[in-house]
Amino acid sequence: MMVVKGVVGGLAVLGGLQMWAAWRFRKQAAALAGQVMAGPAPDGMRDELPDAVAALGLRGTGGQEPAACAVRLTQEAEMALAPGKGWQPIAARQVIGVAAPGFVWEAWQTRGPLVTLRVIDSFVEGRGLLAARLLGSVPVARVEGDEMDRGEAMRYLAELPWAPDAVLANRAVQWRVLEDGRIEARLAMTPRDAVVCFALDAGGDIVEMNARDRPATGPDGSSVLRDWHGRFHDYDMIGGRRVPLRAEVGYVGDEGFAPYWRGRITSLVAEPAG
Repeated sequence: MMVVKGVVGGLAVLGGLQMWAAWRFRKQAAALAGQVMAGPAPDGMRDELPDAVAALGLRGTGGQEPAACAVRLTQEAEMALAPGKGWQPIAARQVIGVAAPGFVWEAWQTRGPLVTLRVIDSFVEGRGLLAARLLGSVPVARVEGDEMDRGEAMRYLAELPWAPDAVLANRAVQWRVLEDGRIEARLAMTPRDAVVCFALDAGGDIVEMNARDRPATGPDGSSVLRDWHGRFHDYDMIGGRRVPLRAEVGYVGDEGFAPYWRGRITSLVAEPAG
C-alpha cells in the first residue's frame, strides 16, 4: 500500500510540474504579445510612400488613416511539421504591431482535449524567437540569435498584407517599386537587412511574396539560408479590414516550391490606439 501511495504521489507531483511548466509557457507568449500591443500608436499616414504601396494600404483600411496600434487575428491551418509526416491541423492566434515592427504567433496542436504541441514564433523589440514544447511543457526546440532575428523580421514584413495599417504607418519599413513592378519592403538590420518582395495582381493586391536567403533550420539542426515564397488570395472584409483570408508559405528548393504552412484567417481585430 505504501508503494502504491508513493507512486500515486509521484505521478501527482509530475502532473503538477507539467501543468506549471505549460502555464509558464503560455504566460511567456502572453507577455510577448503584451509588449507588441503596448507599442507606439501610429502618428498618421506616411506621405512618402510609393503610389502602389499607399494604394494597397488604403484599400486594406477602407480608405481610412491608420488608427490601430496592433492587429489581432486567429487562424485555422495545417503544417507539414516534419518531412514525410503529412499535413497536421493546428490553430493559432497572432498579434502584429503597426507603428513598430513586431509580432507574436502562438500555435497549438491538439488531440481531443490534450494539447500535444505548442509553439511560440515571435519578433519583439528586434529579437526573434522560435520555441516549441510537447504537451505545452516539454522543450523540444528553442532558436534565438542574429540569424533568427533577421528571419523573424522577414516574417513580419511578409505578413504585412494582414496589417494594412502598418503598411501606411510603420516608418521603419522602407518601400520601393522595382523595375519589374514588384514592391520591396526592407527593415534595416545588422549585419544584414531583412528584405521581402511582393508581386501584385492587376487590381493592385499582393498575391505573392518572395525572399532570398531566409535563415531556416536544416535537417541536422544547423542554420541554412533558403529562398522563401508565399501566396495570398481570397481577399475580403473581416474586422473592418480588407485582407487575404487564405495563404500558404514554404521554401523553394531544387524540386520547386514546398509549402509547410497553409491556412485561413478566422477572425481579425484592429486594436484602436490609446
